[in-house]
Amino acid sequence: MLGLGNSIVSEVYKTASGAASAFSMSFDGTGDYLSFTETRFPIGDGGYKFSISFWAQRDTAGVSADHVLSNFNGFYRKINFNTAGDRLEIESDTNGQEAYGSVTADTNWHHYVITLTNPGSGLVATVVIYEDGSPVSVVNTNLGYSAAGLTVNTIGATSSGSNGFDGLLYQIALYDEVLDANAVTAIYNDGKPIDITADSGDYDNSGDLTHLWNFTEGSGSTAADSVGSLDATLNGDAAFSSTTPS
Repeated sequence: MLGLGNSIVSEVYKTASGAASAFSMSFDGTGDYLSFTETRFPIGDGGYKFSISFWAQRDTAGVSADHVLSNFNGFYRKINFNTAGDRLEIESDTNGQEAYGSVTADTNWHHYVITLTNPGSGLVATVVIYEDGSPVSVVNTNLGYSAAGLTVNTIGATSSGSNGFDGLLYQIALYDEVLDANAVTAIYNDGKPIDITADSGDYDNSGDLTHLWNFTEGSGSTAADSVGSLDATLNGDAAFSSTTPS
């Protein structure tokens, strides 16, 4: 794995690779979501490492609190955009343990990455948030302190259908490693998605993937987890879309 301080410039991948998914998942923000088996991701104590990478295009940025990953409680256990649309937030199972990064409030496609490393017992995690390959300003309030976890079972809303995401989500990937800056730049690839299931160039984290919803099915009622066991069921008006980043 290349370190954060490595100065090698990431190469741009060819979009003609044909390996990136041709489908995203569409949500209208009113009761539609994907559901999967409730799973807890450890993010506190013990040197735990965690990354999430995804693309999003919001239809109504700045109108609602759009949830990307969530649980039954819309106030914590979540990764979401705030109501103003200018923050990407992550909050653990413990209410008030959260971090957020400043992001662009618009309706264009953007690529986001959140990385988290916990240095040890009783310490807050180191959180880095990226938008379109570049790190953004982050505020961390005790995230990762005291053996906290992130327990989720939905994509696009809470399990009750509230706090719905309004727009498109694409290539949602979870890692048990911290993606370094060069890997993040490689995944963003100047806005042209790559196949993240294979190492190439500055991206060498395919072996660290734990879950990936790639939406390659293009139709049906299930979105498979292509590297793990968390296949997701479509609920409400959630639907596959042929609109993707390009």
